[in-house]
Amino acid sequence: MKIQLFLLSFLFSSLGIAQFNPSEDWFSLDGFFESELIQRKNIRFITIYKSDKKDNQAFQRENKFLHFAFSTEGKLLESRKFIELSGRTDTSTYTFKYEGSRLTSRTENEGPFCFSYTFGWLNDSTIQETKIDEKTSDTNYIHHITVQQETSLKKKYTHYNSIGRPMKFQWISEDALGNVIAERYSYSRSLSFVVDSFSYNGNLLINRLTWNTIGVQKRTVWEFTHENGMLDFIKEVDDGELVAKFAILYNDNQLIKSIVKRNVKEKTISIYRVEYNYYPI
Repeated sequence: MKIQLFLLSFLFSSLGIAQFNPSEDWFSLDGFFESELIQRKNIRFITIYKSDKKDNQAFQRENKFLHFAFSTEGKLLESRKFIELSGRTDTSTYTFKYEGSRLTSRTENEGPFCFSYTFGWLNDSTIQETKIDEKTSDTNYIHHITVQQETSLKKKYTHYNSIGRPMKFQWISEDALGNVIAERYSYSRSLSFVVDSFSYNGNLLINRLTWNTIGVQKRTVWEFTHENGMLDFIKEVDDGELVAKFAILYNDNQLIKSIVKRNVKEKTISIYRVEYNYYPI
């Protein structure tokens, strides 16, 4: 799921719809979409539908896969993921609240689980994150994150647990154009780490390498190609083996209308169809 959302975030950013930060999750503190661009395009909803087929078989029925709702200011208010099960559809829902440009709370509702996270800036370099189990009203933890500007292009994030001990370290580096070129994180109790590195042609991402030494070592490479400045094709390679290919198709307004994924390893094809709904002008 995280990889699919990473790819979708990049696809939308290639249209100027999302601010692509490859070091962030889709529900991160910095947000998944760029509010100014969403607002300028008057986008109210983005809905993604998905259909699958195995080799030598017909496509299955198309199902709703992801849904994003935005305010008139362009902020992401709600996102939903739909999971098709036998005879029913499960829905995971995430809701977001803001103060100005900063995300202040996120609620995750997934089946029997419901957690809320609140984010408070204690000062310009310290964030307090509180996780609450909404089913029991219990506080699961209170963590602090400090942000240190090590150089003009590199920041260090230190995550502290509820008793004030550092548990996770994260470094993010940018180039002179503001593109994220590297992220590394590790945990205090382990010598293992994860490294993401990114290569660009100007502002166009052309390569991403993820190197994970936590557990079984794994290296994943994504190669991105562009046509006339727009994303055209993606290849995903795990430890030297091609596992997936993505082709991107556009409508007359130069918005993505569909993403075709070929899973080479599993011998399947998936089609993601994108719909947009707009606020009245």
